[in-house]
Amino acid sequence: MNSVYTTTITREARKRGIHIEVIDRRTPIFVLRHKGKSIRCYNALTDRVGAVTFQMTQNKRLANGFLKSCGFPVPAQQLFTDSATAGRFLKRYRRIVVKPCSQWGGRGVSVAVKTVAELAHAVRFARQFEEEIILEQYVEGVDYRLIFVDFKFVAAIRRRAARVEGNGRDSIRKLVQAKNRRERRVDPSHVIPLDAETDRNLKVLGLSQDTVPPAGQGVCVRLTTNYHTGGDVDVVTHSVSRKLVALARRAVKVLGVPVMGIDFLVDEATGRPWLIELSPDLAISPPEGEEVARHFMDFLFPETKR
Repeated sequence: MNSVYTTTITREARKRGIHIEVIDRRTPIFVLRHKGKSIRCYNALTDRVGAVTFQMTQNKRLANGFLKSCGFPVPAQQLFTDSATAGRFLKRYRRIVVKPCSQWGGRGVSVAVKTVAELAHAVRFARQFEEEIILEQYVEGVDYRLIFVDFKFVAAIRRRAARVEGNGRDSIRKLVQAKNRRERRVDPSHVIPLDAETDRNLKVLGLSQDTVPPAGQGVCVRLTTNYHTGGDVDVVTHSVSRKLVALARRAVKVLGVPVMGIDFLVDEATGRPWLIELSPDLAISPPEGEEVARHFMDFLFPETKR
C-alpha cells in the first residue's frame, strides 16, 4: 500500500473525504467508500471491469488477437511451442521480441532478438516469470502510452529507454547504480536492472558493465522503454498526435474498459502506429500520476469533483 502507484490514488481520495479500507496491503487491494458507495480497487483496476474482459485485455496474446480481428495495426505474434517453430518465426522476421503473456513492467522481456542462441536465452529469461511465452515481430518507433479515464483521453507520456551519461571516470555499472539510488528516493521501482538482459543490450553496442564511457557520452543500457526497467518518461498530453488519440479512443471503446493505458510504437519517418500492448490494471505513477488520479476520482465519485 505504500507504493507510489497506490498512494497517488489514495492521496487524492483522502483530499475528497473518501474512506480507504485496505483488504490486502501486499497485493494491494483496497476499497474506496463514500456516502454508501464502495468500489474495490487494484491499482486503477476496479470491480467495474468484468473478469473475462480483464483476462482478454491483460493477456498479450489474447489482446493482440482480438485487436487484429478488429482491424487495429498490431505486430505479428506467435505462441512459443517449441524451438524449431520459434526458429522459423525468427527467420521470417529477423528480429523479434520475446515476452511472457501476462506480466507487466517489462518483466521477462527481451527486445530485438536476432540469433537462435539469443532466442533460447530469451525464452529461459521469460520463463522465470511465467510458462506461457509469446514471440512478436520487432517493430521500431517512438514509444507512447495514452491514458483514458471514463473512455476519455486524459494524458499521454513518451517513454525512452534507460540511459546513463558518462563522466570519464565511472563504469557503466557505477553510473547505473548512482542513477538508481537517485530514482529510488522518488519511486523504488524505477530502477535499471543490472541483469543478463542489460548485459545483452550492452554487448550489441560493443560495451559491458565495466566500460567507462567518455564524459558527456550517453549510453542506452536497455532496449525496453518501460518505466519499471528504468526508462525515462516525458508528459506529452498536449503535443501527441490527434490521429493517435483517435485510434486509441476507438480501441478503448471496442475493448469496453473505462480506465486503460494504450501503448504504441510510432514510426518517426512515416507516422505509422503499431498498437503494442494494453494496460487495464494501469499503474498510476509519476510524472503524470496526479493528473490521472484526479480524473480517476472524478470518474468513480463524481459527487466529489472539485
